[in-house]
Amino acid sequence: MANEPIDLAPLLAPLEIGEQGAGADLRLDYSAVSSYQKLRDARSAARADERARDSDDDSDGPPAEGWRDVLSIGQHALATQSKDMEVAAWLTEALVRMHGLAGLAAGATLLARLCDAYWETGFPQPDEDGMEVRASPIGGLSGSSSDGTVMQPLRRLAMFRRTDGTGLGLYQWEQAEQTAALPDERREAKIAAGAPDLKVLETEARVDKAYLTGTWRGATAALAAWRELDQIAEARFGSEAPSLRKVTTLLEQMLAVVTRLGGEPPAAELEAAATADGADAGDVAGASHGTARGAVLTREDALRELDRLADYFKRTEPHSPLAYTLEDAVRRGRLSLAELLAEVLPDEDARNAMLSRLGIRPNSN
Repeated sequence: MANEPIDLAPLLAPLEIGEQGAGADLRLDYSAVSSYQKLRDARSAARADERARDSDDDSDGPPAEGWRDVLSIGQHALATQSKDMEVAAWLTEALVRMHGLAGLAAGATLLARLCDAYWETGFPQPDEDGMEVRASPIGGLSGSSSDGTVMQPLRRLAMFRRTDGTGLGLYQWEQAEQTAALPDERREAKIAAGAPDLKVLETEARVDKAYLTGTWRGATAALAAWRELDQIAEARFGSEAPSLRKVTTLLEQMLAVVTRLGGEPPAAELEAAATADGADAGDVAGASHGTARGAVLTREDALRELDRLADYFKRTEPHSPLAYTLEDAVRRGRLSLAELLAEVLPDEDARNAMLSRLGIRPNSN
């Protein structure tokens, strides 16, 4: 967990309240101490701070301090009060700003697993407009007709360091490519006026190969986690699925640039990194460093995976008994031993005889 932005396990673990551990709807608490209200206020303040920085040409500095509050309040709400996909989307906005590509991978993993595990009981619940209330926060990260809330921070992430120590983001690289495509006279004039020179950037990027390799790894892991979220959203939302294509395209562009400049890391290096990332088997967020998202780490994970498969077969093969067989297996898997035996061996004498043969004292009650 030491290399991960946040620990996802407590954010995904069932709560002691609500249907199937999903907690309560935070929107129903209108008090001043409501987590939902505090989170909305913190997010609004952080975004206002960002807009002010943009207008003051101070957008390349550290993230607005308010995102730390979003990170803190969001984690607390998910871990102790509610399994809420809008809260998780806002938390993802903060993760991207605070932790870059690793933050995006963690946020995508969180959203995907919440959709999988708490689809029926999680929040917000569908309203008169259907799934829009749930799809909108997730789709808002990427955007559709216009850029979503994580697009600008991702474009500004440093892909490599220049020789003066400053980072260079994708948006600056794209500016340099546009300048390089101009006729000679116009290109030289723009470079003289301060526009980035593509040839200079190419040379500078190759000086720090380790940084390029780190970006390649981070973008690869983030893209894998984001694509997984996209697939799960398509399966869950169906025709109402939010569009996540803009972030996918941006990550693909970033990978293309760093691969062009530094090539893919050697296979041995990638294998060593994957081994190191997989060493902490208890880390739910392993996907942000290359391990498979959705790996079965606990008994409850396995049961949820069977639930997901049952749902798939129910939708795609409604005539087949397979979905109902899986659902019944999951139901029985959650029974205590006494409950299971009472179901499969309703005759008390036969049940007690079997327990005795197994060396288990029958319950006298």
